[in-house]
Amino acid sequence: MFEYKALAPNFRLLDNFKRKKITEEKFVSEYNEMLSELNASNVLEHINLLTAGLEPILMCNCAKTKFCHRHLVADWLESNTGIVIKELNYPDYIRKNGYLIKQKNPSLFPE
Repeated sequence: MFEYKALAPNFRLLDNFKRKKITEEKFVSEYNEMLSELNASNVLEHINLLTAGLEPILMCNCAKTKFCHRHLVADWLESNTGIVIKELNYPDYIRKNGYLIKQKNPSLFPE
């Protein structure tokens, strides 16, 4: 319904990644550099204004288990604003380096 284009990777970065001209690590590094130029509190405020009081949901076309910049955005917002962003319908998953990973429950008896 609403778009916040400032959070989208720029064309060059996305194209280089899709064409495998850069690694995932390079994409993450350059994308995080791009995010660092934004003010997370202002971004969150703008997103909340766009949604007019509705809870914002970060969405894209990537599959749940595939690498996705949306997870990088959520981590960036969390670390820069202190809010907690939960994965909708996947409460037992965590985000790690652009991936959504099923959280392992710690055990007293390792396998």
